[in-house]
Amino acid sequence: MMAVGDFIQGDFMRKSLVELEKYGNMSTRHHGKANVVFCDGHVESPTLKFLFEDTSDAALVRWNRDHQPHREK
Repeated sequence: MMAVGDFIQGDFMRKSLVELEKYGNMSTRHHGKANVVFCDGHVESPTLKFLFEDTSDAALVRWNRDHQPHREK
């Protein structure tokens, strides 16, 4: 499960990835990736697309402490 991610100042969730890439911010700083620290202490640099847009099980399980994708609504 992810514990901490890179910080962006501003209203990140209301901007599309296209806007972020155009205007910079984290996408420019990290070449389209984010720094993420997990609860077990390891660090990864997934792409922003994988982190925020991917709906595969591999992407979804990272958000939950029981390591399940939780596709139910």
